[in-house]
Amino acid sequence: MRRFFIKKEDITENRGTITGDEARHMIQVLRLKPGGKVILLDGQGTEYDAVIEATLEKSVSVTLTGSRKEALSSAPSITLCQAFLKEKKMDDLVRHLTELGMASFQAFFSSRVVARPKGDKLLKREARWEKIAAEAVKQCGRTTAPAICATTDFRELLKSLPSGDHTLKLFFWEEAQVSFKEIEELKATGLTDIVLMIGPEGGFTREEAELAKEAGFLVAGLGTRILRAETAPLAALSIVQFMFGDM
Repeated sequence: MRRFFIKKEDITENRGTITGDEARHMIQVLRLKPGGKVILLDGQGTEYDAVIEATLEKSVSVTLTGSRKEALSSAPSITLCQAFLKEKKMDDLVRHLTELGMASFQAFFSSRVVARPKGDKLLKREARWEKIAAEAVKQCGRTTAPAICATTDFRELLKSLPSGDHTLKLFFWEEAQVSFKEIEELKATGLTDIVLMIGPEGGFTREEAELAKEAGFLVAGLGTRILRAETAPLAALSIVQFMFGDM
């Protein structure tokens, strides 16, 4: 059954109205008709079974026939910090990382980053990531989209990330001497937050690795092979989800 977003404020008792891009897609692209059944997501963890009542020029009215809250997960909240990559690699990353269960996406500029959009160009990229994440949510069965954080500088990012006994922070570096599965601290239990930090095409510098250590990160590698910048975050998140999450 097709899934669409609806604003929480557009729901009144057992009725709802879908507007904007979602309504346009339903009417002009999919050509859905009254009587059709859909699933609606309010972006706050609730999904609704609904039947289309009417399709107007710019809106779709529905009757809600049932609802359910997103099942609470025991998985820690995972933030993926990714150094800015060239071209549109970040778009694909946001899509795939959303499918894998990322809770927040944080882009940043480190010393070897080549692509450095600014001002309106950067804001447009971040808005595009939000849209991509929302589309991925509908496809993969999630009910809430990951948070897309404002892009920041590497040093500022280190100051702002969570820390504490229930937080695990992993800094992936190709020059690390051990794979992260060999680190004893990974046996921690009761984790509520996990932060993964991945570098750009040229990798991190030794100075950045040292700064990460000072900020409480465990520095480790992803095995003996050198992974492409767009492959490493997918590998890291998949393995961490298997070890600590819901895979």
